[in-house]
Amino acid sequence: MVTTGRRRSDVQGGAAPPLRALIVDDAEHYRKYAATLLRRLGFSVTTASDGAEAMQLVAAGAFDLLVIDCEMPRMGGLELIEFVRTSEHCAESFALMLTGREDVETKIQALRLGFDDFVVKSMPDVEIVAKIGAARRLVARQRRLDAAVRELYGLATRDELTGLFNRRFFFTEAERRMAERQAIGIVLFDLDDFKHVNDTYGHLAGDRILRDVGALFLKRTRHEDLIARYGGDEFVMLVASAIPAEVERMAQRIVDEASSMQWTIGSDTFRVGMTFGYAASVLLEEPSLEQLLTAGDRDLYKNKWLRANPDRDPAVYEYDQRGGRISDLLEFRAAQSERERKQQSD
Repeated sequence: MVTTGRRRSDVQGGAAPPLRALIVDDAEHYRKYAATLLRRLGFSVTTASDGAEAMQLVAAGAFDLLVIDCEMPRMGGLELIEFVRTSEHCAESFALMLTGREDVETKIQALRLGFDDFVVKSMPDVEIVAKIGAARRLVARQRRLDAAVRELYGLATRDELTGLFNRRFFFTEAERRMAERQAIGIVLFDLDDFKHVNDTYGHLAGDRILRDVGALFLKRTRHEDLIARYGGDEFVMLVASAIPAEVERMAQRIVDEASSMQWTIGSDTFRVGMTFGYAASVLLEEPSLEQLLTAGDRDLYKNKWLRANPDRDPAVYEYDQRGGRISDLLEFRAAQSERERKQQSD
């Protein structure tokens, strides 16, 4: 059997990354002192000499703990914390203010602006260590909570068998992108004669095939694309592209690779084919998700019919604008041909 792996971005595993701390202080000796304490407590430490430098670091990446001096050149701690609380990466980070001042007014202002606690530099070392240790416990607890939330979110949005997104999440995310008028393509995939696999080899074998196909999708799709299990042996992909030919090429590559996979069960080795149908939003004046899914579904079943009947005239697979089923259209064409034949004979 051909084995396929998931993208590394979709696999959770390995040791958790260390807690990250940013120390901002214009006094080099105190930066080194604070960095030593934090490293002993298990933090990975980055330092900045003033608020302006810290702004660039905060804008570029996330930190679990911020230790910020109150009074610095170019930008002080109170001004910096206001920026931090509106930043993309550190809005929820735990922030300790370093200060040489002990007046209540400064402490209250710091808390109001977004600091979570403060350390007075004149405090005994044992008290400073205790403060930072308490901050570390809170940060670690928050990280565990965030991980639990992500896991629960994953369970709520992922298909348990394949690891792909589930149908509900797909509709929610696709509707959001449609509302933003993003140019997208929709591709529907269906495994050929999958019922025969289940009937012949059992549902456990069918589950094994679905898991492998799901892993293939995760491996071959891009981060900006959305792939979900649509139901049973059907899958749906939203492609972030305005070029229909590009959508079709991507779908064809996946179908070709899936169709080349093989499985061995007992003494039998077999393959499972795959068919796709696609639709592009740029081909519709006022596209809706329902329209795209309907068009993709029609294209899918047209392609299945063509595969099963390679010698038939492709013209009979075209749909009228009323959206009739292909069986209706074929019956109509057959009846029309019969009428023409009778007219000619008369």
